[in-house]
Amino acid sequence: MDSRQDGARGPPPPRPLDLLSCTELRSEGVYRPAEDTFFLMSYVERMPSARVAADVGCGSGLTTLSLSSRCEYSLAIDLSCEAASTAKQLLAGRALADVIVADRLLPIRDRSLDSVISNPPYLPCDYCGEPLWCGGERGIEFAASLAEQASLKLRRGGSLVLILSSLSDLQGFFEHATSLGYEVDIAGEKPLGLFERLYILRCTLKPSA
Repeated sequence: MDSRQDGARGPPPPRPLDLLSCTELRSEGVYRPAEDTFFLMSYVERMPSARVAADVGCGSGLTTLSLSSRCEYSLAIDLSCEAASTAKQLLAGRALADVIVADRLLPIRDRSLDSVISNPPYLPCDYCGEPLWCGGERGIEFAASLAEQASLKLRRGGSLVLILSSLSDLQGFFEHATSLGYEVDIAGEKPLGLFERLYILRCTLKPSA
């Protein structure tokens, strides 16, 4: 989730930013964009266009900015007031993008979204005691809860796109998402250091779910 604290992953890889520099995006309580942020952004920039989409755990708002170019209306959501404030500044001038402070998708109307994206906390707690990195005992509890909410908020055929780590219980998440009526595909993967890989999972809600 992009409101994580600085330093957990080190500096982001160099890349041209025609948006704002990573330094300019830093503020207290806001996660500095890193490898996982840019990995998700690269996928979002290739996503099919959608009518209404939400970025859960928007952090700095960089991914939401990419999302806003792919949909008619985008919504940035974060539990952190500091993150929401930073995202609001970045998205200023985007008439069809709003920012709210909320716990995931709780305030969103059922069957109102076409796409949900998220870079959630995804590490098992054994690997990291920081709650903004820890996704639960198996590293998937936050993502599983989000999948449950999204199964109600997404329109039929809509998709939930999120990042998980090879250190988390990927099989457990696949089984849980399938039980909720999703078809789950690995849409991308990349190595992170010597012992970890990041995966972008695309969970498409079946029309009959």
